[in-house]
Amino acid sequence: MTNLQKFSKPVMIIDNESLQKMVASLLQEKFITVDTEFVREQTYWPELCLVQMAGTGTVYLLDILSPDIDLSLLLPLLTASSVVKVFHAAQQDLEIFLHLLGVLPAPVFDTQVAAMVAGFGNQIGYDSLVESLLKVTIDKSHRFSDWAMRPLTAAQQNYAAADVTYLWDVYLVLLQKLQDTNRLSWVAAEIDVLSDPNFFLPPLTKIWKRLRPKTNNRRVLGCLYAIIQWREEEAQRLNIPRQHLVKDESLLAIAAALPDSVKALSRIRGISQGFAEGKEGGNLLTVIKTVKNTDVESLPLPIPVESNKRKPSEAMISLLKVLLQAKCELYQVAPKLVIDSKDIEKLALGKRDLPVLSGWRHDVFGQDAIDLCNGQLILGVRDQKIELIKR
Repeated sequence: MTNLQKFSKPVMIIDNESLQKMVASLLQEKFITVDTEFVREQTYWPELCLVQMAGTGTVYLLDILSPDIDLSLLLPLLTASSVVKVFHAAQQDLEIFLHLLGVLPAPVFDTQVAAMVAGFGNQIGYDSLVESLLKVTIDKSHRFSDWAMRPLTAAQQNYAAADVTYLWDVYLVLLQKLQDTNRLSWVAAEIDVLSDPNFFLPPLTKIWKRLRPKTNNRRVLGCLYAIIQWREEEAQRLNIPRQHLVKDESLLAIAAALPDSVKALSRIRGISQGFAEGKEGGNLLTVIKTVKNTDVESLPLPIPVESNKRKPSEAMISLLKVLLQAKCELYQVAPKLVIDSKDIEKLALGKRDLPVLSGWRHDVFGQDAIDLCNGQLILGVRDQKIELIKR
């Protein structure tokens, strides 16, 4: 078991004077650990309630709901190049800071990404990683607390503090493992995307791909993409979850029906008469009208419509997956970090402009995958293990 860093009782920060002292203290650190608590069930944007930060021996709980807190006072710390900000599964925390302060914390280290590089599986949770590395079991009973309620109980404060105290030791253990295996550059390449604000834009293309109906009708597809964009912008403006505004299945029905009146819109399943007659319904009908009046070839689509799409050989995909698993076991790295299922299909179809064919992924899997596809590598079995045989 690691000799765990000892921390004093959590320090609550409820005013700007204390916040400034905290920032001044943490600016002296080489790294700090950071986490957030928020609620999001009824809003589009996360409602930040608490920020936890830990330096050497001290953990701070910053009460964002205190009327005497100016969150912008955190900026010097969040942007200090001399202090690494350590998160676990950083994306949502970073999105919160970007939305509220307009900047991304930097430099950042994500222990979930690091754990994937170090062989701890795909997207391992914080509790599991702490238990695996530190042999400590975290009390999960306050995971679903209402962090907007005040005052916070002592148990809530201790739970929140644990999110950054154990993270301190997790970071040090992972850092040593990555240094020993010369994989720090692998982690840096994966985390680099988190420094780009565009990474945190609404996932319009992802939603469109997930909802796209099995049709090549450009009018229907163009309408679907247009109303997905409209829903995202409107949900942001109203600060409500996108599904609370218009559900996914209703978007599909609207794109197929292309309603041109309040009455026609209200007949769509999931669309109420009140919505259709209201401001949002009127705006939606305007979007649909614009799509109907646009030349079909001019309608924007996030990805091209493919007709007669070739399907990859299922046998080839299976072989590539076996190779992937074998190489990931050898290198002790999470398969999902190396390549996703869509890119495996592209490899099987002969496509070569893929992330897996450059950098460390090329060395771990990419080159062998190409050799397998070209018949220059054979998979065999020796001593109950996959063996790679070059031809």
